[in-house]
Amino acid sequence: MKRAFIISALLAAQLSAFSTTNIQYLYGNFEGPTFLDTQSGNKQTVTIEHYRTFEYGDLFTFADYVHALKGLRFTDKKNDLYGEFSPRLSLNKIADIAPSEGLVKEWYTAFQYNGSSTYHAWLYGIGSDLNIPGFSVFGLNLYRKIQDVGIDTYQLSANYYVPLGERWHFEGFSDWTTRDFLSQNQLLFDLAPNIGISKGKLEIGTEWHYYHENSYHSDNDVFQAMIKYVW
Repeated sequence: MKRAFIISALLAAQLSAFSTTNIQYLYGNFEGPTFLDTQSGNKQTVTIEHYRTFEYGDLFTFADYVHALKGLRFTDKKNDLYGEFSPRLSLNKIADIAPSEGLVKEWYTAFQYNGSSTYHAWLYGIGSDLNIPGFSVFGLNLYRKIQDVGIDTYQLSANYYVPLGERWHFEGFSDWTTRDFLSQNQLLFDLAPNIGISKGKLEIGTEWHYYHENSYHSDNDVFQAMIKYVW
């Protein structure tokens, strides 16, 4: 499994066809009982995301730097760093099969690594891009999740993008496992034309961050203010 993951990463690094990167600043009041919450409530997050396609697939990766003035919920740490690395290999492109006009546009083998200073997980499975009316992007991946904290499980991940007129759009992702559910969804407005820079470069809006932990029946439900710069 690790060998296939490394091969996917090398392909992504060498065969880039399209890429986009963004940095986000988010501010919210995380007062809940979960490990994502803080001792004081307020939390600031800086996120860097990168997406690229290559000849035989695509790659998405991100890193979150979190600062909580009085510390995170279950530790004395005021800062935390977490990231994910998610390459996919297109079975359609490898087999030289054109994308379908039906429900499933394209099939992939999907891999993912999740990591922080205290947690590591390795995921592998099958992925797809779907043709869903109203969505310009809808991806669905099913993984087996091997992790060093908690029991191994399965994870179903969806990512999506919906244009809402000339300058608004909705985007996000949702992850389901046997032990928890996480969904982060953003409603964003394109501010760039108002300040004389290229369309789509600067966006403002809000993110709805929802997390549910089955074992403790605890929820985290937060709206965050955010700004995003894209290049």
